[in-house]
Amino acid sequence: MNIYSVTLNGPAPWGFRLQGGKDFNMPLTMSRVTPGGKAAQTGVGVGDWLVSISDANAEEMTHVEAQNKIRAATDSLTLTLSSGGDQTHVSRHGLRVENMPCFIPNDRSKKRLIEDTEDWQPRTGTTQSRSFRILAQLTGTDFMQDPDDENLKRSREKFLTEIQSPRYARLRDWHHERSARALNIKS
Repeated sequence: MNIYSVTLNGPAPWGFRLQGGKDFNMPLTMSRVTPGGKAAQTGVGVGDWLVSISDANAEEMTHVEAQNKIRAATDSLTLTLSSGGDQTHVSRHGLRVENMPCFIPNDRSKKRLIEDTEDWQPRTGTTQSRSFRILAQLTGTDFMQDPDDENLKRSREKFLTEIQSPRYARLRDWHHERSARALNIKS
């Protein structure tokens, strides 16, 4: 590993994009370096790990904390980074791909990965994956059920009855008249 520091003169844009962070259980790394940008001109490479931002330890920062720290820099931005030596770098001749860096998870990340996959099994077409169930919990829709055939049939019957009602006809006519006036079309 090669540790190095760069100071980018402000103002932004700094010419790089980050990925990862403590909240993603992976180190903050350079996911993109703009060719010819300020970061590229100082030798920052894709895949380089962010060690510190303006003397603040970046290894325990969430993605948003790192973004906020970078945004707070106006006149200059000092970064300490770690590169694997001959890993991928953006150069003036394009992208050189050799010995691509890979993320080596720490023990906490390995444990989380094992926990997340220990109940994995092939799913049938009617069951939800664990990640989908987690997403449903996060969005507050985990209480919702897939419609069964009986509920679907009742909903379809209600819809067909409703579109044949006088109330629907009045609403449809009102909507068509309103749309025609808005579009300046004679009905």
